[in-house]
Amino acid sequence: MKLLSELIRFESDDGEIIDIFKCLVSCSEDCNWDPVVFDMLIKAYVKDGLIKEGYRVFRKMVKIGYVPHVLAFNCLLSGLSKAECVDECWKLYKEMWRIGINPNTCTFNIFTHVMCKDQNVDKVNEFLEKMEEEGFVPDLVTYNTLIGSYCKGHRLDDAFYLYKIMYRRGVAPDIVTYTSLMNGLCKIGKLKEAHEVFHRMVDRGLTPDFMSYNSLIHGYCKEGRMKNSRLLLHDMIGKGILPDAFTCQILVEGFVKAGSLHSCLNMLVELKRFGVAISCDIYKYLVISLCQENHPFAAVKLLDRMLEDGHETDDEIYDKLIKSFCDSNLLEEALLLKNKMLERKVNPCLAIYKNLISCLCRLGRCLEAEVLLQEMDLYDLKPNNDICRALVFAYCTENNSDKAESMLLSLAMKYQLFDTDSYNALLKTRSGESSAAELMELQDKMLKLGFAPNGLTCKYVLQGLQNAVMKNKDSLQTCFH
Repeated sequence: MKLLSELIRFESDDGEIIDIFKCLVSCSEDCNWDPVVFDMLIKAYVKDGLIKEGYRVFRKMVKIGYVPHVLAFNCLLSGLSKAECVDECWKLYKEMWRIGINPNTCTFNIFTHVMCKDQNVDKVNEFLEKMEEEGFVPDLVTYNTLIGSYCKGHRLDDAFYLYKIMYRRGVAPDIVTYTSLMNGLCKIGKLKEAHEVFHRMVDRGLTPDFMSYNSLIHGYCKEGRMKNSRLLLHDMIGKGILPDAFTCQILVEGFVKAGSLHSCLNMLVELKRFGVAISCDIYKYLVISLCQENHPFAAVKLLDRMLEDGHETDDEIYDKLIKSFCDSNLLEEALLLKNKMLERKVNPCLAIYKNLISCLCRLGRCLEAEVLLQEMDLYDLKPNNDICRALVFAYCTENNSDKAESMLLSLAMKYQLFDTDSYNALLKTRSGESSAAELMELQDKMLKLGFAPNGLTCKYVLQGLQNAVMKNKDSLQTCFH
């Protein structure tokens, strides 16, 4: 096997196509040998993940009259099943009977698994009858495979029918059987029945594992029944079963969806006290959730706890935190957080600067906003239309149209940023204060730069011209008087 594996890898690395099967056949003329070497070649190909090559060796063996051993056949069948080659599996099934390979229980269990992947569960009874005709009695693996498939397909009546058949045939269900049934019931919202199956499993002497608890906890969380979920959590911890990452994730998401963020944070403290490691993903999810619920200070505390636990942070977390502070106009806290982020060597993203600049402009601190605009160049970040609008709109609000125009021109020339909404805001401000000649000069300048006017642009230009004409009339009338 070792030599065959090395030869296969040599063939793959070298790039030269060598027919190993043909070489082995040619060698058989000059030495004592055993056909089992072909079985080994199939296994070697499958072991190295070269399933199709193993399948070709099988076909060549059959063609020259050799019948593979059932163990090699099972190895190839299992490899094809894992590679989702369902059609090839059924071809092997027909070939098995044609060439006279004697299947064993493992063979039938693999085919049962293939049949479930094929989602052709209507063939199950026929297939089980065929097994029994060949003298094989379905074992625990067979039943668990079929019950799991039925539960995934929401065919709970068929799953429970097989569950009852198991007892009649002397096959005792194990924890996998019960967990599959609980999963199936939880998926269709039958939590009471699922819990009854859980108690039945315990009554029959089986000790639930974290998978069993996860099934029920997930089901209760989906229904928003967090009290039941938490009781199950305490029960599993009391039995010495620590929740895994999935348990923690579904509990946290359940509490957040139920609007119980405070209870969720308390549960996190509780889990840490029991020695449960809180993953980075859970911390991140909760920090973002707190920001979305407008609790930025609590989110910052949780971030500090996350860093204390040795987790790395990223720009997405800081983006959500800074946005939350900016939305509440808590600018100093947002700027402080930005500085901490830079100290921790986390490069800021464009959204962070957009939120900070927008907040500064909203609070009339345009000069500080321009400083941040310049800082963006240090991180190779180019401003977008939102940043352009924030700055231009702010200067227009202050009736500082000259500065608004200067900013608009600068962004257009340096970054090829041509935002029509910003241009329209400038025109609207100028329409009440500029002469007709100044308006037309501005319009001409903007068109040459590359700004594309729209209907609103034309409206503000016409309004400006009309205002300019009215001013001239008023001036003439004043002169005549």
